[in-house]
Amino acid sequence: MGEQYYDVMFNYVGQAAATTLTQMYTGTSSSAGPYLPKYNGTLMAMIISITPQAATSLCQLAQFQITCTNWTPINQLNFYTPGFGIATAPQVIGGNLAEHVYSTNLPVVTSVGITAFATSFASPVTPNFVIEGFFTT
Repeated sequence: MGEQYYDVMFNYVGQAAATTLTQMYTGTSSSAGPYLPKYNGTLMAMIISITPQAATSLCQLAQFQITCTNWTPINQLNFYTPGFGIATAPQVIGGNLAEHVYSTNLPVVTSVGITAFATSFASPVTPNFVIEGFFTT
């Protein structure tokens, strides 16, 4: 195993909740599009964080769809994650963070993009989503 690094792959921050699959923003930007890995190597894991935007935020369940044509035989991954109760009531770590780690062990190359879509269920109100990747080169 070579070098290891973390990188923010996608975000959906500061937007209204998506009740249908909606493309996430790339990295820390506010533009949708594919994420390009910094180096050729392996995506070892994805860390999905869900946080509320405001005291009135609510997200009980979220779905994430991650695709890459470089992954075979299955090029689409689907993750479901628990969310948080209404942010004014005590819930996940005082309402600050719900983090879910998924092992992947998938090959990545700098020339092939990865896309992500997100949706939230169960009375969704302004959740923030961030997907961070743990990579090896």
